[in-house]
Amino acid sequence: MVINVNASKNYDIEIGRNLLQSIGANISAIKNKCNVCIISDDIVYPLYGEIVLKSLKDASYNVCVFTFNHGEKSKNLNTFMEIQEYLASQNFKRGDLIVALGGGVVGDLAGFVASTYMRGIDFVQVPTTLLAMIDSSVGGKTAVDLPNGKNLVGSFYQPIKVIIDLKTLDTLPCTEYKNGMGEGIKYAMLMDGELESLVTNGVTCSTNVDKFVELCIRYKKYIVEEDEKESNLRRLLNLGHTFAHAIEKLSNYTIPHGIAVAQGLKIISDISLKQGKMAQVAYDKVQVLLDRYDMHIDEEYSINDMLEVIKLDKKAEGDCVNAVVPYAFGDCRIEKLRIEDLKN
Repeated sequence: MVINVNASKNYDIEIGRNLLQSIGANISAIKNKCNVCIISDDIVYPLYGEIVLKSLKDASYNVCVFTFNHGEKSKNLNTFMEIQEYLASQNFKRGDLIVALGGGVVGDLAGFVASTYMRGIDFVQVPTTLLAMIDSSVGGKTAVDLPNGKNLVGSFYQPIKVIIDLKTLDTLPCTEYKNGMGEGIKYAMLMDGELESLVTNGVTCSTNVDKFVELCIRYKKYIVEEDEKESNLRRLLNLGHTFAHAIEKLSNYTIPHGIAVAQGLKIISDISLKQGKMAQVAYDKVQVLLDRYDMHIDEEYSINDMLEVIKLDKKAEGDCVNAVVPYAFGDCRIEKLRIEDLKN
């Protein structure tokens, strides 16, 4: 299956199984022979790196590899600079290519490197986690974290292709599957309809996942084409994220992004219900989904600590924050909420 995204770059998202073996031929259809750097982490590369490396070499690309320690703690300016210096040491030029092989951290980091090295070189997203497939690999958001918060340094930079091999989900740990479904519940709340029914009925790595990935991507494609730089409509995709980013930072990134998003959905649903905006029936449906996918965590953080992080969030403006407030499934609205009201 191929889904086309018509943004600042026009590119295809290819979804299927066993696509890694032919990735070299796939890329050669849109990119002439050049230097290619596979950027991956120390978990994903041992699983799939040699397959991708061989395929690219068989297609006559000159290939090198850069791997780093997995996890959000590596998504920083130090790793960013290490990759930049490595590319320079390998004599990479503007016509060369980066292949981001891994989850969201790999994609965000490699994409930001691609957007800035020599003022921009091509890159291909090859997501290997459910979360990266349905969310971070599509739409061109790239970033690294600062000590003060998540994704504070970044750019909008579209790939030239996204290749999603669903076969990689076969090796996905249960924790990473849950991580993806945190964002999946968010999409179900935004879209309602077929996706909400699918998530309610149950998505696993072997059940309904193909259709689930497709529906999430089609929705994100629509959002990105309408509002690539997040000036209005694309802000809807931040549902749950205001609190999620604070939870991630306060946990020192031990709580994965998708699970933090699920907690953010719970918090903003609590607020919406208490403000009389969200109906009880919709609120109860959120709780059912959080229970179904076991999205609850035991950690607790103080209100003041949460709000201090939120004040540094990209969505904060003065004493307010632009939050996505759920009224019902399929009815989520961007509203300016006073941080003091959130505290109350």
